[in-house]
Amino acid sequence: MRTRITAMTLAAGVLAAAGLIGVSSADAGAATLSCGNKQYFTGSAGHAGGSLRCTGGAFVAMATCYKPGYGNYTHYGNRVETGGTSTVWCDLGATITELTGRAS
Repeated sequence: MRTRITAMTLAAGVLAAAGLIGVSSADAGAATLSCGNKQYFTGSAGHAGGSLRCTGGAFVAMATCYKPGYGNYTHYGNRVETGGTSTVWCDLGATITELTGRAS
């Protein structure tokens, strides 16, 4: 019984360490992204949209949207590989206040 508990404790420790390593590498990936070519547009129904291109790793576009009477919220675009273009849309009646790339 003691061996079984020790093995379970060891496994939990390994999983926790792997989670910490994952957070560190995600933060490192975000620091290496280089994004540009931001474009803003309006969809056919009036939705605010934006796109950007990043290099340095896979990423998603991240828009901070503002809607009167609601406030700020975040929407994410499609995941693309380095050099690709990710597009994100806000809700109808909202505007994009910030457009950035986030490593994914």
